[in-house]
Amino acid sequence: MTRNLFTSLAAGFLLAGGAAGAETPVWKQPEYAAAIVQARAGQTAPALALLERERARGPLPAPLLDDYLTLLYWSGRGAEALRLLPGHEADMSADTLARLARAARDQRDAAEAARIYRVLLARQPAAGYRAGLAMAQAEAGQAAAALAVLDAAPPGAPADELELTRARAYVLLQSGDLTQALDYLIRARTRFPGDPELERSYLGCLLRLGAPWQASQAAGASAADSRLVLQIDFDRAATLSRWGRIQESQDSGPGRHAQTDAALKLNQDIAARPEAARPPFAALAADDRVQMLQQRGLSAQAIALDRQRTGQAWSPYARAALADAYLNQRQPLRAEALYRSALRDAPQADEALDWRIGLVYALLESGQHAACRRELAALQAATPRQKTDRASGRRVFNPAFQRVALLDAMVTAYQEDSRGGWEKMEALLDEASFNPELRQNQGSLALMRGWPRLARGVFTRLGVDEPDQPEAAAAGLAGAALDLQELDEADRQLRRLNELDVDNAGVRQLRERARLERRPELVLEGKKDLSGGQGAGEQNAWESSARLYSSPFGHWRLFGLHQLQRASYVNETASARYEALGMGAEWRGEQGRGEFGLTGQIDGGRRGGAFAGYDWTPDDYWTLGARFELNSAEAPLKGRLDDVRGNRAQLSLQYRADDYRSYALQAEALSLSDGNLRRAVSANWDQRWVSGPRYKLNTILTLAASANDAVPSARYFNPRADGEASVTAMQEWKLWGEYETTWHQRLGLTLGSYTQRDFGAGGVWGLLLEQEWRWGSRGSLRYGFTRVRHPYDGKAETGNKVYLNLDWRF
Repeated sequence: MTRNLFTSLAAGFLLAGGAAGAETPVWKQPEYAAAIVQARAGQTAPALALLERERARGPLPAPLLDDYLTLLYWSGRGAEALRLLPGHEADMSADTLARLARAARDQRDAAEAARIYRVLLARQPAAGYRAGLAMAQAEAGQAAAALAVLDAAPPGAPADELELTRARAYVLLQSGDLTQALDYLIRARTRFPGDPELERSYLGCLLRLGAPWQASQAAGASAADSRLVLQIDFDRAATLSRWGRIQESQDSGPGRHAQTDAALKLNQDIAARPEAARPPFAALAADDRVQMLQQRGLSAQAIALDRQRTGQAWSPYARAALADAYLNQRQPLRAEALYRSALRDAPQADEALDWRIGLVYALLESGQHAACRRELAALQAATPRQKTDRASGRRVFNPAFQRVALLDAMVTAYQEDSRGGWEKMEALLDEASFNPELRQNQGSLALMRGWPRLARGVFTRLGVDEPDQPEAAAAGLAGAALDLQELDEADRQLRRLNELDVDNAGVRQLRERARLERRPELVLEGKKDLSGGQGAGEQNAWESSARLYSSPFGHWRLFGLHQLQRASYVNETASARYEALGMGAEWRGEQGRGEFGLTGQIDGGRRGGAFAGYDWTPDDYWTLGARFELNSAEAPLKGRLDDVRGNRAQLSLQYRADDYRSYALQAEALSLSDGNLRRAVSANWDQRWVSGPRYKLNTILTLAASANDAVPSARYFNPRADGEASVTAMQEWKLWGEYETTWHQRLGLTLGSYTQRDFGAGGVWGLLLEQEWRWGSRGSLRYGFTRVRHPYDGKAETGNKVYLNLDWRF
């Protein structure tokens, strides 16, 4: 058939070439003749390239379009050929239409396959076309119509009878009536002994009935050739793998991998046979194996096999498995290409919804947020709430709708609209309150929004309601414990995940975070004044603090600290300096965070100090804090020229409604050694108005007031009473990101009014420009510049500062 086709191809090229004019047509060129020879040998790319170049000049004539679609089919681009077919059926040869009908079946587009077979039957009532139509109808779930088509076949030659017998066996198998199919196949094998297709159907029926070893014995006892026996053995391994997929979804613990491990072992044993090294079995063995490896969670091994077999034409199912593997190993761009390839070649596959969901996550994780939303919107449009039940013809709820709606909620949250994602999740839970998958994702969203206690309750309930699926509950409880600084509990849950043999990207991230929480931590802060201002603004001022924390033991960790402040003044001959060393201990746990410690000045003052504080967090919303500092670093630096020291007491209250809105109140008193008692209160409201994957906008409204005692000798800024109101618009852009490693830029603009007793009111404005690198739980680096205009004693001053903050675990 191939030889005859290319004879007609060449003739078609020559005939069409006669009308092409003076320019030598492509089909008359020597290179095209060579391309045809290569195409006969299976290397279709050269001929395709020449025809595509010709097609770019204008529509191809009918004979050339016929040949082009044939070459597309042979090149594995059947879906593309089918897109070009409509409107040209009458011009296509029967062979080409038959190939495209086969391509439609391969694409799981049974309706298109049936349409093409009807076109063929209208031309010629051949048994092969009738058989193809019946098989396409069976694949569409229309078994009764398929059997009616076969029943209407007129008597024919033995070859036609065999063709129709094969088709009937296929239809019965597709209908799911395996008992009737087995009975029919037993009789058909008697009528047509040794027929490879019937033998394959018979053995396949045994496999589907759950009797793979009986199938293997039947293959060995029959006259089946060695290739069929080998194929049956590969089918046996594939059946084990399908059982393994069911076991993976229903069981927990290492035992859930038993069937998949058995399938991998059988696949390896079969592939080791000498006859399996020949085409097509070597490729089949690898194709099956890569799917089994990913099903087993061995993503790295699946990727290694992909790289080892460079150039292999993977099936759509293997490509999708590899896409899952690459996504699991945080290579989303490679995953995206594989998902798209699998969906292009098998858009109607039963697993296509899983692939499209994977594609959405690949786009999300690679930072292609607009493309992610487009793909998600297309998936939503293709997934209605209701579908037609094939058996009854009635409209029923479409379970895929809920999966896509859940995907929409999670993608919304992952694209930094956690409030929108939460609202969508609540709507889903209103319809399916006890759905475990929804509950699991609700817990994940609660963690994302900063509600670890709520998340812990969700995951605890999930563990009770779904005792056979403990993995999700353990992972969620580990995340909640880490957020609450309950490190021992987090370790316990992670050990549980190890016992359950759970190893995915999320669990690996939890393990890494838990490891880093156990490491020492260095926190550095530094500020440098650039202004040269007077009054409250120092000249050549420098301020820094450093803390080095030990690895935690239980809820505790030790730390050492260093603080330095220094400045000179244009109206003072001496420079002010405060420097201290200290050590302390910090406690962190579910109920809050506290610390205490001792300090000692090393700047010549040789004065000791102490501090203690605790922030109590009884729930996910409220925090109540108290702190006391003896010889506080908050004493005015200029006052240290006169050896002024201070003790500071502070109370604070914060209500954090969610990750979009919070309120805070603070009151403090600073008792200075020169007799001054400085009192201050402040309140702020932080509100996020815009939240997206690239841009965020917050506003911070601040009200503050303070009062001081009259101290005539004070050289530091000491207003009797003052107040300030300001609003800051804080904009943030995500400049770059790859998973936890991200780079951000912020621009803050502040406007306000400051009032000082005896000096009246004046305007306040400020500018902040900041960048921040984040390395997940490892640490962060912030650096920036501020410029502030502020009145002091009635005189407006402008100050400029640069700063740098480092938080690093090592």
